[in-house]
Amino acid sequence: MTDIDWSGCSIVQTDPEKMGGVPTLRAWRLAADSIVENYDDGVSEEEIAAMFDVPVADVRAILAYAEQAPHIARPLR
Repeated sequence: MTDIDWSGCSIVQTDPEKMGGVPTLRAWRLAADSIVENYDDGVSEEEIAAMFDVPVADVRAILAYAEQAPHIARPLR
C-alpha cells in the first residue's frame, strides 16, 4: 500500500461499502495503489491496463496524479 492521498484525484473513489473503503478506480474494483505498485515494479502502462481490463487513459491518469500527489504522513515505528 502506498502513502498517497487519493482524495484529490477525480477518478478515484473511497466507498466504505466497496473493498472496505480502499481507494479504488471509479466504477472498478481495483485499488488505485495496485496500479502504482505494478508500475513501480516495472510493469508498463499498457500491461497494467490489460492485466486489470481498464482503459490505458485511466492508468496514465492515476500515475500522473500519484507523481504529484500529497502523501499521508505515517508514524515512524
